[in-house]
Amino acid sequence: MLRRKKWLLFILIGVLSTLLMIWYNQTKAVNVKDYGAEGDGITDDTTAIEMAMQDSRNHKIYFPPGTYKITREIAIHDGVEITGEQAALKAGADLFTMLRIKGQHVHIEGMTFNGSNTSLRGLTIANGSRYVVISNCRIHHITQPENPSLSRLTVSGIRIEGGTRNISIDHCKIQNVFARNPIKGWDHYVARGILISPEQTQQPAAKNITISHSSFTSIGPKDDGDGIVIQGFDEDANLKILNNIFSYNHKRAIKIQSPGTLIKGNKIYNNFYKNNFYTTYPENDAYDMWAAISVYASNTTIEKNTITGVGRYARVIDISNASDIKIIKNVLKNGYRGTNHDSSMISITSTKSGEILKNFTILDNTFINGRFGVLASSKITNLKVWNNKLN
Repeated sequence: MLRRKKWLLFILIGVLSTLLMIWYNQTKAVNVKDYGAEGDGITDDTTAIEMAMQDSRNHKIYFPPGTYKITREIAIHDGVEITGEQAALKAGADLFTMLRIKGQHVHIEGMTFNGSNTSLRGLTIANGSRYVVISNCRIHHITQPENPSLSRLTVSGIRIEGGTRNISIDHCKIQNVFARNPIKGWDHYVARGILISPEQTQQPAAKNITISHSSFTSIGPKDDGDGIVIQGFDEDANLKILNNIFSYNHKRAIKIQSPGTLIKGNKIYNNFYKNNFYTTYPENDAYDMWAAISVYASNTTIEKNTITGVGRYARVIDISNASDIKIIKNVLKNGYRGTNHDSSMISITSTKSGEILKNFTILDNTFINGRFGVLASSKITNLKVWNNKLN
């Protein structure tokens, strides 16, 4: 009887050991340095990183401290989890994008993406991607490469294409995203911290995107340099822009050109004062930024944001050709240096002849240092303006 119990105990220990080994192999991340990556910022680590991606156990990849030079874009597919510890990918050649995600259940955390002013994009989240999380990452020094095929395209720190679902950008830093050439077909300088837009005309809408607790700094120039832009979709996107900080965004912090957005709890600063100028537009007015937020699509809510800064906005919140708009409990301050009293806090316009806008709720906002609290130069039905304070 005792011998039988011992055998059962040995079997149980063996089963537990096997299960622990399986669990260890499934949870252990592949270290890119085990595949030859140097992380010295000089050696080309592209091939080593690709080998680690191909051979990763349960698709988990770890980047130890270091700077990893890449000379072609890295492709990310289903189930990949990347973590970094003071680790940076650095563009070492003219690139369209540093990282291309096309898959489901992808998580990237703790990485820096340094475009070295030779990459057009930091990250691309491609059509068909689902459940993608980018957290605690830094994307910076993104601009148009010298390669003629890339030198006149739109610059973006992160590009989210159409046909994507359930994307989260959280606690990230988007910095120094700057156009240095006018784009093809428009001849103006265009840069985006995050651009949500179809890559091709047939792509379906992007859905359920949350951008939160992140910072957007130095996005420009003034021609069309914006922190976050969504455009090109007719369906509600269910985009949430929550608790972010925007500074030195040359034209505006946020531009909405597709319906279905919540903008809540953000802090937007106009850091310019008579030192921010258009390159390809005439300077007809001396405003420092066009707007903090521009809304050109319906079903948009702007709530509990704080907008301030030293410089003057042409208008703090710019609404055009849009209905079903809620602007609630915001603090809007139009510059505190000099005389900045010519601007509207909220401007509502329409560029379409005979169009009647509808369903505006402007409630419990504080307006500071502007000529008008709300200036509407278009016809509106069901306009509710209640309990706002104008200082």
